[in-house]
Order: sequence, then structure tokens, then C-alpha cells
Amino acid sequence: MFTVNSARRVLALGATLVTTGVLSAALAPTPAAAAAVTVQATVDCGNFNSYGDTWDSFPIDPSISASPYGAGGTPSIVSVPITNALRLTQTLPSGTTSVSVSAMCSRGHVYDFFGSADSVTIPAGVTTVTAAWKCYTAPVNPGPWRTDCYLQSASYS
Repeated sequence: MFTVNSARRVLALGATLVTTGVLSAALAPTPAAAAAVTVQATVDCGNFNSYGDTWDSFPIDPSISASPYGAGGTPSIVSVPITNALRLTQTLPSGTTSVSVSAMCSRGHVYDFFGSADSVTIPAGVTTVTAAWKCYTAPVNPGPWRTDCYLQSASYS
């Protein structure tokens, strides 16, 4: 009789512990998902070369690159009043650690290509990055034109 009651008590205690563990796991609070990062980037050509003529013009084919997940879409692009700069706005996936902007400031040559682009490191907890890039084009001997973009400023919020 004593062993039957002890066995029942052990089984009841085991069932209680299992139920408590399952409920604890099911009802435990989950951490909030990290917020996405919104990038507001301004890109401008410091010089522009079109078919050998130079003048101030809007950047061509501006794009945003992000690490480690990529930009994940196409930015919205608007012109900045009274300048030939463009403003790009894009929401990047949460966990994005850096962003860069590239554009072309030449056209009409046999070869026009994108060069390097400085990147901005995004600190943890930041939800908005506002940054400006200035791009310059130059010939690379024996003749293609390469555009490199340099970070001018960056702020976070």
C-alpha cells in the first residue's frame, strides 16, 4: 500500500512539473523584434562627363547597397530642390550593419562604370540613418570613365 501511494505521488508530481514547464515555455515573453533601418541618402555629382562635355547634372542609376542582407528593393528617389542632387529613401531589413550609395556621373563613352563607394556603419539600436555622398568621375587609362562615391556626412537617430 505504501509503495502504491508513493508511486502515485511521484507520478502526480512529475505530471505537475511537466505541465508547469510546458506552460512556462508557452507563456514566456518573447523579445521584441529589432526595428528596420530607414536610410535617407543624398547623392550628388561633383563633376559630370557626357560624351566629352562636362556640366552639372543629376546622378545616373543611383542605388543603395546594404550589408549583410542587401537593400531588399528599390529606393524612392526625388530631386533635391535648387541642386542636381537626388534623395533616396529606403527601409532596410533589421540587423543591417552598413550601407553605401553609388551612382554614375558619366555617360556616352565606350565604357562608363561604377567604382568604389564609401559605406556608413550602422550602430545597434539605430532606426534612421541620414547621410550624404558626393560622386566624382574620372578617366581610367586607356579610356573608360569610372565614378567613385565618397561619404560627406552621416547622422543617426
